[in-house]
Amino acid sequence: MGCASPGPPLPPSLKLPEVVQASTLTATRVGDQVRLHWTTPSRTTDKLLIVGPVTAEICREPAAGGPAVGTKLAAATVTAPCAPVIARVQVTPGGASEAVDTLPASLASGPAHLLAYQVQLRNAAGRTAGASLPVFAASGPVPPPVEDLSGTATKAGAVLEWKKLVSGDREGGTNGVEGVEVERSTLEPVAGESATSGSGRSAGSLGAPKQPAEAKFRVEMAEGVDSGGTVDRSTQIGHTYRYTVQRVRTVVADGQTLEVRSLPSVTVTVQIRDVFPPEAPAGLVAAPAGAGEGVENPTSQNRDVGHPAIDLSWEPNMEPRMAGYRVYRRDLDGDAPGAWVRLGTELVPAAAYRDLSVVAGHRYAYRVTAVSEAGNESAPSSEVVETAPAH
Repeated sequence: MGCASPGPPLPPSLKLPEVVQASTLTATRVGDQVRLHWTTPSRTTDKLLIVGPVTAEICREPAAGGPAVGTKLAAATVTAPCAPVIARVQVTPGGASEAVDTLPASLASGPAHLLAYQVQLRNAAGRTAGASLPVFAASGPVPPPVEDLSGTATKAGAVLEWKKLVSGDREGGTNGVEGVEVERSTLEPVAGESATSGSGRSAGSLGAPKQPAEAKFRVEMAEGVDSGGTVDRSTQIGHTYRYTVQRVRTVVADGQTLEVRSLPSVTVTVQIRDVFPPEAPAGLVAAPAGAGEGVENPTSQNRDVGHPAIDLSWEPNMEPRMAGYRVYRRDLDGDAPGAWVRLGTELVPAAAYRDLSVVAGHRYAYRVTAVSEAGNESAPSSEVVETAPAH
């Protein structure tokens, strides 16, 4: 039997790492640094797994226009090496990689211009398949950092406050709209406390919204005015949150629209506990229940006929985690007209109550509080006064 032809011999592999894809390469200006992130390929241009150390070289040069950020480059393409090389870092094939370029004073001030960055990989023999397509960052000044950041837990959520930025504090003119980006990390729920979402469900129960470990949101400066703070209303009871904030400016440099960021603020930690009482009930009214009406007691299964009574009603509290209400009374014609007495030992489940313990002809003052599932009691409602009907 004949043997199959092995074909022409293949040239020896140069073991060149594939070119870094521009779609994985980003450049972010933070303070006087440009931070680069990319994915280092795991294979060579011959589609073999990379073996041995890989060195990433970072190139930076002024640019005017150029390819759009994120333009794709074929993995096997061999391109020209870039220059000048401003930094070298050891990277892991197939992994996330990063490098930091600290700008000289001449590039960290003055008008904003476009800076083009490329990454090229060299194998252990110092060979490269060339540089990535460029991504861009802006030179020039950045916004001043946020100062005096503080965080406070409130009923509405985590309140963040910082020193306001006034017009005289701005650097670099009015090139772009300035705002603040808040970065939040969620820690484990507080030990021994049920984590509850704004819907009233336990955060770990079926259907409850899950808290992302990391989240970001932007606080815009309306008409160029720094609000000096914001409220994170998406917090959940029982969780602890860490916050840092950065000022962000959008600049246009050589036709490219880019963001420049201040250095991050200090980190503040806010722990959200269920310690805030509900709102005081509103709309409390009282009316005498006439003798012989036989109206059912809202808090009883019995019909009370021929007994003097006073009916109370108020607007329902629609807040989450509500457990019920407490009703308090003063007998204005009794021995202690200034003493408030709670009626009943159980919480009133609905926004209505019939007081059957009145004395005919006596005047009574009432007020109501709302109670949460954690036992937090609201301030009392406004008082109402009513006279118990005669038999």
